[in-house]
Amino acid sequence: GVHNRHSFMQDLYREFARGRRYRTPLSLLVFDLDFFKQINDGYGHAAGDEALRAFAKAAGECLRGMDVLGRLGGEEFGILLPNTVLDQAEIVAERIRAAVTEIAIETEYGTVRFTTSVGVAQSVEGDDSVDTLLARADAALYAAKAAGRNRVVARSD
Repeated sequence: GVHNRHSFMQDLYREFARGRRYRTPLSLLVFDLDFFKQINDGYGHAAGDEALRAFAKAAGECLRGMDVLGRLGGEEFGILLPNTVLDQAEIVAERIRAAVTEIAIETEYGTVRFTTSVGVAQSVEGDDSVDTLLARADAALYAAKAAGRNRVVARSD
């Protein structure tokens, strides 16, 4: 299922600590549903809710049992990929991004289609905290949106 923000953050802290202890990679994906407000405004909140559910289902189908999907708030989701390096995480992110473009939600006002922008980051030796990893993923997400949305940007710095 989809974790709430609190539960997701607990998992993020736990996986971050585990990655440090065992020197294993941890990647973080941050998703933002593009122009989500326009879905709510143009098709109604029920359509917006359905879009959130459809995103979660599509994303979940691309994940392994150990991966963690959480709703960070509004139209923003996060995914933790333990034991996953940046290149692999980018592939997962792209798979989800592509799956989202296939979603079509029928409403009384027409068909809702949407896209997602994705920021990808990996924890690296020397990250002093979870905040560093979160900031890197957020910067990547911002770059994806600035580059025109509906794309994946990975940041390793």
